Amino acid sequence: MITASSVSSELITIQSPSEVVWSILIDFENYSLWNDFCPKIDGKLELGEAVTMQVDLRFGFQTNVEYITKIEPCHTLIWSMENNHGDPIHADRYQILVSLDEKSCTYETVDYFSGDEVALMIEHMGQQIEAGFNQCARGLKLRAEDLYQ
Repeated sequence: MITASSVSSELITIQSPSEVVWSILIDFENYSLWNDFCPKIDGKLELGEAVTMQVDLRFGFQTNVEYITKIEPCHTLIWSMENNHGDPIHADRYQILVSLDEKSCTYETVDYFSGDEVALMIEHMGQQIEAGFNQCARGLKLRAEDLYQ
């Protein structure tokens, strides 16, 4: 879904415990096994640490460097742009798991944007980001359900 200040994936239900899905999300070395949108990510799972990603926004891979700003095991992982004062766009990427029961959870990823150039960026890139986030969500679902079986 695309709004004036955010882009999100569809909310999907995964037939796998949130612990299994979480283990996939934090296993940066194996993103290529399931994430075609962002098949490469380097970094450590620690607050403040940089993560360097290769992201496909439908015009070839580009490198994004963001910083881990929240880790809530089995629930929330957030990385953010450097977000310096005066930057035209600020972004915080949320990956959210909600446990439904012992064997299933939901997943959604959302980029929340702020800054003077957000409207223009969403106009030009919103659909590619949304498609990539849905691609990521589908890949995560397939990987988690396959591992849980």
